[in-house]
Amino acid sequence: MAVAGCTDAADPPPGTETKAGPPPGCGPLSYADVRGRAPSYGPKVLGRFDNDQHLCAGVWAPGADRWLVPQGMALGDLGSAYLAGFDGTKPARQRYCSIERIDLRTGRLVTRVDPVRGSIGGAPSIICRHGGGLVVDEHGVWLAETKRLWLLDPETLQTVRGWDLAEPVKGSFAVLGPDGDLGLGRFSKRTHGQVDWFDPDVLLAPGTVLVTLDDATSSEWAPGRAQGAVYAALDGGKAGLWFVRSHSACGVLVGPKGQRRGFIPGGESMDLDDQGRLWVASESGARLYQRDGRPMTPQLARFDVSGMKGWAQPGCRV
Repeated sequence: MAVAGCTDAADPPPGTETKAGPPPGCGPLSYADVRGRAPSYGPKVLGRFDNDQHLCAGVWAPGADRWLVPQGMALGDLGSAYLAGFDGTKPARQRYCSIERIDLRTGRLVTRVDPVRGSIGGAPSIICRHGGGLVVDEHGVWLAETKRLWLLDPETLQTVRGWDLAEPVKGSFAVLGPDGDLGLGRFSKRTHGQVDWFDPDVLLAPGTVLVTLDDATSSEWAPGRAQGAVYAALDGGKAGLWFVRSHSACGVLVGPKGQRRGFIPGGESMDLDDQGRLWVASESGARLYQRDGRPMTPQLARFDVSGMKGWAQPGCRV
């Protein structure tokens, strides 16, 4: 939680200049305070970034030394999180999805499936690729990839059901809506993206194997290069979609009214816990990007967003 300083001192005399410093926070977090087993690679100090004084906690992914590149993240029950990604040593066509469930209190691995595979409508089993988004609801764990959508059992992480996604629908990232709708986001480098909303009960109707834009209940704008999103009122305003735009050296939060805040490099999927704290997956600390000297970041990071209205603008560009 953020700690704000208090004083009983009188106001400074007229003409005395005071310089406002950055908003107080719980961080910056130290390398030694990140939970779990630290990776064998990379510097033993965390990289600095805009607003890192609000980074309160971090967890190393158990799969970090296995070249896991984090992509999708969602919070589970009993203090756990699901983290999906791919093996950074593989070429693009072989970047198969893996998923692990992590105890956020200790950083220990609870369950892992690598690779994720399943059948769509009784067809031969295929392997999920990349794993860009995760959402958890009463139905289970939804794992989105660019061309397919999967529903996994939250305990075993085995595939329960699968769907094909018909263009232009894409599962570059995923987000849970305020009414329980499932949002599938389209990533775009050159123009804006889009979030298409779907009713999970409609998708789960017997015999449904293809998700089309006609199935969407609504669609809304997303910024270009959006890697993840969360529906929340992060800066005290009206709730809406907040997006993270990032590459492995820079992160930027973009709010529903175009607000921009500096954020963790390599930011991907995001989720809010029951105390209103923001968790995000970061790929910057993955072994793949540490070879290039990118900022070292915990694969799972928790931010205190109670004072986000006063956060600094980003000092880097995505």
